[in-house]
Amino acid sequence: MHFVRKSLNSLPFRALFLGTLLSLLLLWQTQSIRAAADFIDHAGNIVPSAPTSSDTVDFWVQIGYQGWVTDTRLYLTTDGSEPSINPTTHAPQGSTQAITMTLDHTENNTLWYKATAGPWPTNTVIRYKIASWHSGGGATKYADSTTDWPVTDPTQARIFGFRVGENQLPSWTGEAVIYNVFVDRFYDGDTSNNDYCVESANGYCDHNHAVHGALPAHPQDDYRFTYNGGDLDGVVEHLDYLEDLGINVLWLSPVFDNPNFYTDSDFNSNGDIYFTYHGYHPSDPLTVEELFGTQADLQTLVTQAATRDIRVILDFVPNHTSSQHSYFADASTNCSGPYSTWYTFSNCNTAADPTFNVNFPTGFNTSSATYTVYGSNDTNKSFFGVLELPQINNDNSAARNWVINSRADYWLTTLGHAGYRLDYAPGPSTDFWREFNDTIGTNETFTIAEIWLNNGPEMIRRQQGRVDSAMDFEANAAIVGFFTSGNDVDSLDSSLRDRASFYYQDGISPSEFVRGCFIDNHDMDRFSHRVSYNLADMKLGALLMFTQPCVPVMYYGNEIGLGQEFGIYHFGGGRPEYARERMAWGFYDASAPAEWTGSANTALWDFYEALIDVRKTTPGLQTFSPADYITLYRLNADRTYAYQRGQGNDAVLVALNDSGGTRTMTIPNIGAVSLPYANGTVLQDLLGSGKSCTVSGGQCTVTLDNTDPGVVLAPQSGGSVEVTFTVNGYVTQWGQDMYVVGNVPELGDWDPANAVPLTWVDSDTWSGPATFTTSAGQTIQFKFIVRQGSTTTIWEGGGNRTYTVPSSGTGSYTGWWQ
Repeated sequence: MHFVRKSLNSLPFRALFLGTLLSLLLLWQTQSIRAAADFIDHAGNIVPSAPTSSDTVDFWVQIGYQGWVTDTRLYLTTDGSEPSINPTTHAPQGSTQAITMTLDHTENNTLWYKATAGPWPTNTVIRYKIASWHSGGGATKYADSTTDWPVTDPTQARIFGFRVGENQLPSWTGEAVIYNVFVDRFYDGDTSNNDYCVESANGYCDHNHAVHGALPAHPQDDYRFTYNGGDLDGVVEHLDYLEDLGINVLWLSPVFDNPNFYTDSDFNSNGDIYFTYHGYHPSDPLTVEELFGTQADLQTLVTQAATRDIRVILDFVPNHTSSQHSYFADASTNCSGPYSTWYTFSNCNTAADPTFNVNFPTGFNTSSATYTVYGSNDTNKSFFGVLELPQINNDNSAARNWVINSRADYWLTTLGHAGYRLDYAPGPSTDFWREFNDTIGTNETFTIAEIWLNNGPEMIRRQQGRVDSAMDFEANAAIVGFFTSGNDVDSLDSSLRDRASFYYQDGISPSEFVRGCFIDNHDMDRFSHRVSYNLADMKLGALLMFTQPCVPVMYYGNEIGLGQEFGIYHFGGGRPEYARERMAWGFYDASAPAEWTGSANTALWDFYEALIDVRKTTPGLQTFSPADYITLYRLNADRTYAYQRGQGNDAVLVALNDSGGTRTMTIPNIGAVSLPYANGTVLQDLLGSGKSCTVSGGQCTVTLDNTDPGVVLAPQSGGSVEVTFTVNGYVTQWGQDMYVVGNVPELGDWDPANAVPLTWVDSDTWSGPATFTTSAGQTIQFKFIVRQGSTTTIWEGGGNRTYTVPSSGTGSYTGWWQ
């Protein structure tokens, strides 16, 4: 004891002791500071994702440094105000409530904290922020703070949020068939607004301005990388085509003002000019892009589409603007002012950005222009690091108001369209989408989000209650992989059933949310190209897209097997321009200019027309519940697959054969499942192939071949059905009469002498009934013809029309003369 006292009183020991203590304190403080240097990831992770008034809510946050965080706290408001936090004491301010989050578990050297709160009454708006810190000091970090973009100011913290209660899908969602038109590539209806392309003598953009068999030296050397002249007038001109095909929802690529072209800081050395024909670089989203037309043209399109029972949804880009937008140019140039907080800068430099004189190829209407590379001296958040696409700070109230009210709500109120496709929806926060849905969401507006990150399904789940739908990239990968990667039937079935059920957890119902299913889009290789234009595979890909429990989303040209010269990764880095070829019109319109003819698979078009009609008229295909998707048959060796859609009287049987030959399937071949039909029931193919099977012993045997590799089977109907056929657009001459003729006995088996006569109504309209007996419930093919006496018959052009005759009652068909 005396030795200890003597040691403590000795100067060398006291110095050593104090030095060691100081080192420990410094180490502890250093570790607390280090803790603040890593990520805090929440990204809207709550369970359930769309709470109701009966739900308590778990809030989850992942913190990226294990062991040195002592405090994590949830700050929320229930009155709609932004949470307010004292940056020094961490105390909540005003109406903000603070809830301590507790460590739940560790995973891969990260900490998972959780807090539970609620329930709250229906329509309560919950807005919240999350903070984490070490009690010994160091910077406080706020979700979603990353290593590259740390957030230490509570006023700049990301705001998350939701409204308590259920979202509701529009009543028309079950019948929806969405068709994506890439405006610049669909059709040139007005050559007077063409620019930024090499023009032919007739004013159309020259499709011979191309480099085939190789990558062009510069984007401006090939028409696929420049503008192509497609415009709003061109879409209006082909609304009849979309109506004939059966489309009822038209999704337009972005139609608002963009800079038309851009260069990068290395332009003097590389000479590359990039063109914004796609519209995803909004430079003035309150003005219609002049190369596409005018606001009046856009209004005409929406109005004319409505007369054909086609709803229009616009492509909306909320995450970023073009660097050429005047707001960003002002913020980047001055590093101050009202717009400097509309974007997120870690470094802003007022030094002049480089300006280049850009000379365009011979044949462009614009021979030269200047371009300033705004933001080249700054460090700011942007869309995946793309300099030309600075990210909007949508948690800034003024910026958010501009995006939601001045843009989205303004156009919806002005045009009266049906909703929006939401570009890169993971960019803005869940609170942004909550407010977006509160502002523009009604019982009849529809939103479908693009969410394609590596954890896409989870990110989609976190937006439920705020958006109506999201594109299902995982289902797309399963379908494409089946045809292109040799994935077997078991894998396809497992993936599709998983996709069908994943989003209906924690109380989410099919009346609140639906997936969008697709086989390709504007950012990936066309399905036709991936399957080497094999007709059977193109049919089966379409069959899967249209018969899953989701909304089918077509990409223009799916129906004709539109092709591409190269895969988008053929030359290394992605070049989606090759998957954005011009639409081919020669098969439908003999007067189409050479620049817009191309090749088309008309047999595939007929199949799509029948499939679309079946989708819109078959209740069993319009349900989104995973319980209404039942696997009946799998055989890997034959690559054959069958499943039931719907239940009870609405149930239909979908069967497909990808063997490349003829296969006979006795369905079901899986234990513990049975067909929902009585023995003796005759099932007929609604797609009009003529294939059928009779239920016996609880099974049904059908043979599929390479011509008809897929069917949608439903019980044969009884009795007679009267269908009224109406045709517009043909002015008959004296002595001429209009008829309808088709591939079934009731319509004369294609014999004009046995066609069904129609009655003149007025001007260019004829109408009349046809009675169906044996063909009731089937999909038929037909055309309108004009006869003069018994010797002269005029057949309308285009492909055969397709219609699914109702199983009972009455029906009607209205179309325009082709």
